[in-house]
Amino acid sequence: MLDRLSVPRRPLDFEDYIDILRRNVGWLIAPAFLGLVVSLVVAYSMEDTYVSQALIRIVPQQISEKLVQSYTAQDIADRINSMAQSIQSRNVLTNLINTYGLYKAELKKEPLTDVIDKMKDAMAIYPVPGVTNVAGASLPAMGVSFKYRDPDTAQKVCQELVSRFLNVSTQDTLENQMLTNKFLEDEVTSAKRDLEIAEQKLADYRTKNAGRLPDETAINLQQMNALEQRYGSLSEAMSRNSEQKMMLEDELRMANDRMAAVKAASPEIVAYNQRISQLDKDIETAKNNVAELKQRYHEDYPGLQDAEQQVSFLEKQRADLAKSKPTKTDASVDDPSIAGARLDGKEQIDRIKTQLKANSMEAQRIMKEMAGVNAAIKSYQARLESGPTSEKEYVDLMRDRELAKQQYEDLELKRQKSELSMNLERRKQGESLELLDPATKPDTPSAPKRAKIIPIGAFAGLALGLVIVAIREVKDTSLKNLKDARLYTQLQILGSIPLLENDVVVQRRKQVMWVSWATATVLGIAIMAGSVAHYYLSKA
Repeated sequence: MLDRLSVPRRPLDFEDYIDILRRNVGWLIAPAFLGLVVSLVVAYSMEDTYVSQALIRIVPQQISEKLVQSYTAQDIADRINSMAQSIQSRNVLTNLINTYGLYKAELKKEPLTDVIDKMKDAMAIYPVPGVTNVAGASLPAMGVSFKYRDPDTAQKVCQELVSRFLNVSTQDTLENQMLTNKFLEDEVTSAKRDLEIAEQKLADYRTKNAGRLPDETAINLQQMNALEQRYGSLSEAMSRNSEQKMMLEDELRMANDRMAAVKAASPEIVAYNQRISQLDKDIETAKNNVAELKQRYHEDYPGLQDAEQQVSFLEKQRADLAKSKPTKTDASVDDPSIAGARLDGKEQIDRIKTQLKANSMEAQRIMKEMAGVNAAIKSYQARLESGPTSEKEYVDLMRDRELAKQQYEDLELKRQKSELSMNLERRKQGESLELLDPATKPDTPSAPKRAKIIPIGAFAGLALGLVIVAIREVKDTSLKNLKDARLYTQLQILGSIPLLENDVVVQRRKQVMWVSWATATVLGIAIMAGSVAHYYLSKA
């Protein structure tokens, strides 16, 4: 027995595809026709849905908001959402269902809650990008639609929804304005009563403490604080004066020492003293710089720290120079350099004494001014101590009166603006809703889309037929033609013998096939015609 061989199938050419189509044409036409029949029956069995639409324009305030400002708790978008929720409430929808006899068949099979949810789905409130008016301006608008199986009912319900929107908008806006105005009037009355009570308390206090009111207490406190600050600045000036006096006395002592040394000094000593004198001058300059920086800056200022380090450095140089004092040698008393050093020393001593005298005069002036400031402070303290002991009560009464007055004025201003806004709404000149396009009566149903459903069903049946043909061809491994015989047998084909069948059997088979196709076609056409006829008869 020969082993079973696995031979790959040959690639199909155009003639093979034609042959496959010829052999399986029935398997393509039958599913496509079946899909056409099913889709048509389904399309005409579905209930028509008509959509009625209306357009509402949002009209802005007729008077400029710079003149009259609208005082509403919500803007127009929030108000529309609130109105939509109010209209879609259970009570309103139940009233509409009962008034217009909606969803009678559904009410027999479903609970009321499900029917209300279905009606909510049938309603649509959507924004419109903008409606252009004659002037070319774009105003915001909104659309309202309702879909139902009867066009007249859909139009009536849509008109009712639009009417409710317009009524609720006008009524709610005016009610909100009136509630706001009433609230502000109550608040103004309460604030006015509080102001009258505060003013009466203040008047009683002034009558009771006539002649001893602490109206000048604040001024006295300010004056006393200013005097205390002045006294503090004078104390600081006195401290600086004392420091300057100590520095001048040190300089005078050093100048006297240098003068005593110059009287019998040699040229080396004179030069030494001149260096000492120069260092003393540098130290004095550096100390004066430190004193000025201390008056202007804090202790942690970098420039002040550098100046103090410079003073320490110069003092160290002078101390080192004092340790290396030169020896005294014989010199002429009339040496010009010694005479010049004596003259400079005398001038320096005179200058320091003059500064000490000026320092002493400044100290006397500061002490005198400090005494006057201290006396003035005591005078103001005596005034404050002689005042009434209930000063805090007076200040509290004044503050309460001012707060009550401010609150009353603010509320009165808000009440006046609210009243203007309410009058604006009463005259219907505020922001409102306006019917732009009334509810339309739909001529054609919006659903179902039969023109799309029927072709889709036919194409779906054709696709099913293609799948069936592909499966049949894959499972069929028989030899179809001479090409298959040559490839799979690897033999030379010398000739072919046609299939011989009984003519009667062949004729009978063809008759059965044509009868079956005719019956199926007629039945399908009858079903489709019946579905279409039932649709139009039910509408009539």
